[in-house]
Amino acid sequence: MKARLPLLFVATMVIAAYGINSAMFTELSSNMAASVGLSLDEVERVKVGFMIAQILGYMFTPILARRIGSQCVLSIALSVSLAVSAIFYWHGVSEGLFAFLWLCNGFAMSALLVVVNLYLLERFEHQLLPAIIAFTLLFSTLLPMGVYPWLMAQFVEYYHWSLFCVVSAWLLFSALVATVCFPLGEVTIEEKLKSSFSVYLVLAVTAALSVFLLMRGSHYNWLDSQWFANWVVVASALGLAVIFILVRTRSLNTASMQLHDDLKTNVFMYNAFLAGFAVMASTALFNNFLKMALAYNSLNAGYWQLPSFMTMLVGMLLSVVVFYFKRPLADAFVPFGVLMILLSVYDFSQLPSYAGTDALLVPMLLRGFGIGLLNVSVTIAVLLHFKPQQRLEGISNFYLFRTFGGVIGGAFFSRVIQNHSAEASGEIGRTFAGMSNGFANYEQALSSAILTNGHIPSSSLGMNQMSMVVKEQATTLALNNSLIVFIFSIVALAPVLLIGKKIVAKRAKQAAAMA
Repeated sequence: MKARLPLLFVATMVIAAYGINSAMFTELSSNMAASVGLSLDEVERVKVGFMIAQILGYMFTPILARRIGSQCVLSIALSVSLAVSAIFYWHGVSEGLFAFLWLCNGFAMSALLVVVNLYLLERFEHQLLPAIIAFTLLFSTLLPMGVYPWLMAQFVEYYHWSLFCVVSAWLLFSALVATVCFPLGEVTIEEKLKSSFSVYLVLAVTAALSVFLLMRGSHYNWLDSQWFANWVVVASALGLAVIFILVRTRSLNTASMQLHDDLKTNVFMYNAFLAGFAVMASTALFNNFLKMALAYNSLNAGYWQLPSFMTMLVGMLLSVVVFYFKRPLADAFVPFGVLMILLSVYDFSQLPSYAGTDALLVPMLLRGFGIGLLNVSVTIAVLLHFKPQQRLEGISNFYLFRTFGGVIGGAFFSRVIQNHSAEASGEIGRTFAGMSNGFANYEQALSSAILTNGHIPSSSLGMNQMSMVVKEQATTLALNNSLIVFIFSIVALAPVLLIGKKIVAKRAKQAAAMA
């Protein structure tokens, strides 16, 4: 037990730092832009680079761990992230250095997440792992989604955003000191064949270009831009090349090929993709509704996400209890968690732009409970499924699929919101056509209201008020419709998972009968 306490301490410090760094871009983009001298669009480009670096980190960490060892990867990644956090505290970083540091940080954070989970799965007994995995998810996922939005908004009201880098640096420094004082040793990694450098290069370029196109599509108005359409063609060609390469190299029986030969593993990976899609897409839609339709600032929007954190904890605890006492029921928690998210999204889709705070409580509680069940159940089930010789590639691919699910979900609903906003603006705008009775009645009522408030009615003042009304109603209608589309998209994706689970269960039953 003494040898495991330093590992548990290191894991807690690393995962807590990971959660803080992953939340900073989401919540503090405008503060970063103001302090570094970048526009919000330039910070968004850095955010895209950070996500690409994370994806590449998941792809290349297994290679690094096999070549230089898990202890060396852990120490280097800790040192890089610590240096980045320390430099960020110096307010005078240039624009180029700001982008470069976040790229390094994204890669290092992914490496840390993979290696720490690898250590935990090897050093702790199977009976303790569900509770330990849930504990790490508290810092890596639940706190960043439920508490950090309010905490960071409250904090930057009085202090500079870079003080979060001080917290991150302290956590990483503590972990680094612990690894020096109490060396963790090497994780036993079985020698396996890996694909060539050229294969990884094609995979990396394809993944990076795909993430860029997905996250920046709304900026270029998607396929309406010829430049964007040309790069989509390039990405499609690279995707076909990747499929061709994977089919041609299947006979080599590399570590990843061995991992994905198992149907149950592939079902789990799709499970991870669906969880990432559902959680990240619903989070983006909820945040947009709070800030755009209800006109909440970051502080108020974060405050009304706090109740969801409480039910996230309930969902997390229930998932762990079921794994210990009713293991066969654990698989049922995934669709149940998805159902809770769908119910919360449906409730949200019925809210008008003038909805009061009392109307937010129920959908927020349902959403938190669903996220707690879904995230924790999926992560525990997937990580415990891997055999010792599969863990390195398995952990990396799990986070890779989950991250891609989130990126695709965010891109898809960015496009949906964009389309529905345009349609809603046109539909509502027809109500204010100059010759319509509705417009005349509204114009008369508006003039009376302006006069009642002590102002002389004028066309410019009236048009300004009408513009605000059209924008508010169009945004609300677009987000309501997007929430409905989310429900249909999950309903379309979920049957694949259910069919896969049914086939796996049938094969397991046949294997047991033959034995």
